[in-house]
Amino acid sequence: MFRSEISNLNKGKLAFFFSVVCIASVILVPRYFSPIMETLNEVSFERNLFYALWFALSFLICGEITGIFDAENKYLNYATFFLFLVTSALACLLLLLMVWIIEYQFIGRLTILKIFMSTSLGTFLFYQLFLSFVRRNKIKVLLNLSLKESQNIKNAFGDDTLEFEFVNFKDEGGAREIKEFCFEQKIDLVIVEDGRTYNDIDIVSLLEGGVKFMGLVEFYEKFLGRIPSKKLDQSWLVRLDLRFRNPIGLRLKRLLDLSVAVVGLLVSFPLLFIALVFIVFESGFPSFFKQQRTGFLGRPYTLFKLRTMKVDAEKSGAKWAVEGDRRVTRVGSFLRKWRIDEIPQFWNVLKGDMSVVGPRPERPEFQEELNKEIPHWNCRHLVKPGLTGWAQIRFRYASDSESSEEKLAYDLYYIKNASIILDIQIILSTLRSVAKGSR
Repeated sequence: MFRSEISNLNKGKLAFFFSVVCIASVILVPRYFSPIMETLNEVSFERNLFYALWFALSFLICGEITGIFDAENKYLNYATFFLFLVTSALACLLLLLMVWIIEYQFIGRLTILKIFMSTSLGTFLFYQLFLSFVRRNKIKVLLNLSLKESQNIKNAFGDDTLEFEFVNFKDEGGAREIKEFCFEQKIDLVIVEDGRTYNDIDIVSLLEGGVKFMGLVEFYEKFLGRIPSKKLDQSWLVRLDLRFRNPIGLRLKRLLDLSVAVVGLLVSFPLLFIALVFIVFESGFPSFFKQQRTGFLGRPYTLFKLRTMKVDAEKSGAKWAVEGDRRVTRVGSFLRKWRIDEIPQFWNVLKGDMSVVGPRPERPEFQEELNKEIPHWNCRHLVKPGLTGWAQIRFRYASDSESSEEKLAYDLYYIKNASIILDIQIILSTLRSVAKGSR
């Protein structure tokens, strides 16, 4: 149901050390393990450092696409090593291209092979050592929550948690008992319910002993990348910082939207034309599909897609789209799997109705029901709807109000933490999902 990922804190550390390995490979391999006449030996140190930084950035970008930061890759196996090989190979290709553009010369074949091998082996071995260290030094977490909430958190992380060891305090003791329990069990972090008064916990003494406290909502946000709507109150909305509301942030986001939309339309135009032909051949016209959706600040707009269902799919009224929907045509099923049907939405992005990244827009027919059943559903309209989003890469397909509530938790995380860096991360992760044929 959920796609887990290494927490942002450890992800940042991994990104730093991966960059160090990449930079060292580009600087040291040509200097000490290559012929004197090698291209990278003949350039100045400043240019060599630029190429090293470019190679490190390329590795991180390609790594986001291949998925080397996913928690699913936390074991020493051939599949994980293959991802590092692919990532290193793609980064080497980008390095070759950059050197050729500036120097109009290629890096020697033996040198680029050594850079490739040292990077792939170095990053992979460091990754395994890092994960081994994290496993041996798990954060011991006391779940001072209801039994249901504790179980929800454990289920979210699964049986084999990479970074945490969860502990429940079962005894109904006072402040002294909880304090002694934390020190005896060497608890690092205590998760508490938000908004409650904890007179039964000697918080100051525990803080002095090095024990940290964190609210349930903060824990969900920091380590699970989602914010459950039922756990929020009006005070959370008051503190909400809409980062893209500042003029510079808005202009940068709009520039990213226009760039991705123009490139997306140009690159996908041949594919779009072929798809249109197959749609007409199988089920006739119309080949495009228009539908009303709710956009920014609740304003309606017309969304464009390729038609993937039968022409009379909704003759009996609006229905939720579900996995394995019988209304979907054979061509439509293929288009949906590879997200080809979403290509016309680049036009919505160019018009300004949508952004490339944001909460997926919902149909007005379902809005009233969702507003009644799901707390803070309207928060999704505080930013523009997106062609892809945090919820799309982290959660499965939503086909009812219950799964829509789960998706809202990811949308709320995006709304609170929106940034250009997060947008780029989501776009790169979406490319990986498209390459896998997942939706």
